[in-house]
Amino acid sequence: MLAGLEQAAHLHSLAERIHHAADDLPAPQPTHSLASISEDVEDQVRVIAGVFASLAHEAAVHGRAAKQHLGAADALAHRKVALMTRAADPLGWALAKLGEAVAQIGRLQEISAGPRTPERAQAIDTARAALDDRLFSAHRHLTDAAGNLHRDADLLVAAASGARRGPTAPPAHRNRTPAARPVSTRLPPTASRTLR
Repeated sequence: MLAGLEQAAHLHSLAERIHHAADDLPAPQPTHSLASISEDVEDQVRVIAGVFASLAHEAAVHGRAAKQHLGAADALAHRKVALMTRAADPLGWALAKLGEAVAQIGRLQEISAGPRTPERAQAIDTARAALDDRLFSAHRHLTDAAGNLHRDADLLVAAASGARRGPTAPPAHRNRTPAARPVSTRLPPTASRTLR
């Protein structure tokens, strides 16, 4: 039972790291400078890549241990790794969307260096809308990954205790239904800076 609770706590901790990364992504607000957005994206790419690497490391370590100690495999440990590595898919999609966001940042930097023309202004608006869309998508994938980890941690606790237990809901501010995307991708400032 204790091992199951420790493993569930590990999943909850991982989910919180991912939630924080989502919350720290730059919100699509016109008041945010491109330089500020670039730095925020760089920081969160580093964080998310680190979480992704830790998932791959955990799977590799577990695989080596299972191979070296045949017949002594812990079913609970197998379950924990299986649940934890399921987060790799949405994390990978989040990283892909952030890669596209970096490409849009480069495009914006290139366009902004050109002469001031109506075409330049239109191109900036188009590229900025594309950047905002990529950040919104990355945020969605991250919150999906974190929410799934929270639910999976509860499943792990239930498996360890042999009892049926309903999943714990994520904190209220992370459990809201995402708002419909407005025609303009510029959203009003919010306290949590989340992309909803």
